Amino acid sequence: MTAAFRAFEQRLARYADPAETGRALHDLAAAVLPARLFTLTAIDMAAMQVRRVYSSHPDVYPLLGTKPLVIDDWFRAMQTERRITAINSAAGMEGEFPDLTLIRSLGCNSSLSIPIMAGNDLLGTINALDAEGSYPPEPIDRAADLIIPATAVFLILRGHFAL
Repeated sequence: MTAAFRAFEQRLARYADPAETGRALHDLAAAVLPARLFTLTAIDMAAMQVRRVYSSHPDVYPLLGTKPLVIDDWFRAMQTERRITAINSAAGMEGEFPDLTLIRSLGCNSSLSIPIMAGNDLLGTINALDAEGSYPPEPIDRAADLIIPATAVFLILRGHFAL
């Protein structure tokens, strides 16, 4: 694991394009947890908007414009409790994702959302999706190791992607 963090640090220190930092975080995450689909979503609380700023599958989950921020119980738990949220079954994902058919076509029936905060500001989320049952407690504990590296990435990407 130390080698993966060191490789991430090297890539962050030497990136030529800020967008490369999302790929560096994705590669680090691959050493920590399974993910068939990996995205980063930036949040602009002042504008009440979100934007995907990295996607492992840009062909089906491209970096698009902004979308309105939805304030629901899940969002409030991320913002106030900094709760990492896992859904580990196809049944649990029902009604939670408007694009569930597309997600399932990628072989994903579980999801993990990791909130990234700095200065009491929710910068964004890491979103990992994989096969059913991929996110029991042990991977969730390991996923917390991504929070500090992800904070650096989101702060870099904030200056690159206008929200």
